[in-house]
Amino acid sequence: MEKNTKQLKEHNIILKNREEMSLSGINEVVSFTDTQIILKTVCGGLLIRGNSLNIGLLNTDTGELSITGSVSYMKYNKSKGNGGVFEGIFK
Repeated sequence: MEKNTKQLKEHNIILKNREEMSLSGINEVVSFTDTQIILKTVCGGLLIRGNSLNIGLLNTDTGELSITGSVSYMKYNKSKGNGGVFEGIFK
């Protein structure tokens, strides 16, 4: 019997020297510029800000994402619920 991988996803972040980031549990890249990335994760919305941000790898099957650049800020929305990606991010 095949397991539903969407239900089994965990969300992890590894940040090396604020310049290389590996993430898992990513459902969607909502918005992307060289200074800001907005993601939808299995744990809710995630805002990442910095300079020269670049998405190197995005695997939608596994939910893995890699980012390079100078990361200066990360913030989750207030809840993991279905209130939307932007709920609480910019408050």
